[in-house]
Amino acid sequence: MTAPVLTPLPFPVRRLNRRAVSVVRRLQTRGFEAYLVGGCVRDLLLGSNPKDFDIATSARPHQVRRLFRRSRLIGRRFRIVHVLEGPEMFEVSTFRGNPPTDEDDLDPADVEMIRHDNQYGTAEEDAFRRDFTVNALFLDPVERVIVDWVGGLPDLEQDRLRSIGDPAIRFAEDPVRMLRLIKFMRRLGLQPGQAEIDASKELAGRVGDAAPARVAEELFRLMATGDMHGVMHDLEGLHIVPMVMPEIHAWLNAKEEHRLAFHARLRGLDDFIEEGGEVNYDLSLAVLFGVRAEQEYNPETRQLPIRETAQVAPGLIGPFQQRARLPRQQVAWAARMLQAQLALDPPDYLSERRRRRASPQRWIGDAWFPRALDYLEIRLRAEGRSLDLVKDWRERALSKAEEPR
Repeated sequence: MTAPVLTPLPFPVRRLNRRAVSVVRRLQTRGFEAYLVGGCVRDLLLGSNPKDFDIATSARPHQVRRLFRRSRLIGRRFRIVHVLEGPEMFEVSTFRGNPPTDEDDLDPADVEMIRHDNQYGTAEEDAFRRDFTVNALFLDPVERVIVDWVGGLPDLEQDRLRSIGDPAIRFAEDPVRMLRLIKFMRRLGLQPGQAEIDASKELAGRVGDAAPARVAEELFRLMATGDMHGVMHDLEGLHIVPMVMPEIHAWLNAKEEHRLAFHARLRGLDDFIEEGGEVNYDLSLAVLFGVRAEQEYNPETRQLPIRETAQVAPGLIGPFQQRARLPRQQVAWAARMLQAQLALDPPDYLSERRRRRASPQRWIGDAWFPRALDYLEIRLRAEGRSLDLVKDWRERALSKAEEPR
């Protein structure tokens, strides 16, 4: 067991979530070790406001559950506790520990992917089982110190993205870590070392061995980085696209114009996020499959009637939904958002009669309609067009919402 480096908080304590601090303090008061952990600590040190404050503790799940009346157990193999404090929910997990291995004696080709990460451990073991040093920092809000077992603080100060242990071994254990590497590079501007880059190139094919639901979840997180255009270049450079997006991989490579149009759409998404837009799963699905779906509407190919376009998007997104086990509502909303584009921004080939039939006025009150307008904005940005059209539709939607019922 090694002693961690303790560093006083380099920022005001008021930046901490007071309810999360209350949960940690209560655990410590009852004799348990407890910290704020992971991404929230990293983001606080980088000067941004975390979306979530996760907590790790020596208390077992049933002990946490007994301490907090407003809580519930979730998970099957490794149970964690969702603790409600006021209107907020905090994820409280017990320290985990991986079985010890001697990395000097291992070959990445012989390393099996971790499938059952369900062994309890100490705080130090929990830190060392994480992916990158910048994500393994613990924060004690009571003592007001950063607890660092892995050298994550100096790495963060130097914008360095370093794997905990041999990256070839760690990426073989969990190939999704390579997608997380790209995410932290693009979202946080951290720079990986040559060992991390070489391991990613060597083991990229293993991403296909990971659970499809986890890969899809990480893909959605990549799309929210604000640099999905750059992310796509990374995925293509590592030849990961077939494992992450098999439904559109062949289409992307069929014609250069497909790839150019797709990259333009991703730049539109990045611009949308930069201007304060928020991305959820159904909007991400629309961006992923929209360009291909729109080409199915092209009069030079199928000239699909408006009523038939409703079948195109589900046909494209359906296999992804089944593989990633997404809720059907998200797929249905993404399909409606894509279908609505023909009415919101009618192409030239539609006759005046068909334009009237496609009027979206009846959809304005539907829950998915604002996201259809977000997707319209992304399309207009990607095509370098004025945003007046989407502004006009938003004004119409607002006016209708204010009408007396």
